[in-house]
Amino acid sequence: MLTNGECRDRARIRVAVSVRGIALRDRLDRLVRGLPWAELCAGRGPAIDLSFVDVGDAVRPAAVVAVLERPDPGLLDAAVRAGARGLILADDPIEDFRRAIRDVLCRGGWISPRLARQLLARLPTGAPADPTALLTPLTARERQALRLLVEGRVNAEIAATMYVSVSAVKYHVSNILRKFGCRDRTQLVARLNRAGVHAGHL
Repeated sequence: MLTNGECRDRARIRVAVSVRGIALRDRLDRLVRGLPWAELCAGRGPAIDLSFVDVGDAVRPAAVVAVLERPDPGLLDAAVRAGARGLILADDPIEDFRRAIRDVLCRGGWISPRLARQLLARLPTGAPADPTALLTPLTARERQALRLLVEGRVNAEIAATMYVSVSAVKYHVSNILRKFGCRDRTQLVARLNRAGVHAGHL
């Protein structure tokens, strides 16, 4: 696992570029070739891997920095839903792209300063009056799986309690994450906690 001090010294980061704009792709190619600790690759690399992609592209390697043509709310939402760990505008300074590579891989994420205000404005200001309102999109089985998940049960335990297969549990969990717009269980539990939802609501 990379630590802040190891990013440049010990890691060879592979960067795949699949943006549509030729000029931007050329800028990124030149940038990567100028970094002694990074190399350009045609596809997905090993575990330490990153791609710059246009919002909507299907490339999903280990870490993605989404390139937005403009600070449009729709593009921003699409990038966040797709699980991008970095957000940058196509006309941001090339130094910001360099920083995005480093920070996404070494610190977990990076956001263009020009997008920060929009993202902050979209954060919830507090828990809803009725915490269970968040649960409306869930089916009865998904609510049951979510309750067990919140209690800290692993997939095998959830499957045994619900009398279903582990594959069925994974299917339910995948649907729950999609409906809440979360990448993983940790993010899901954090969102539920912020909203004041606990096992007793499920």
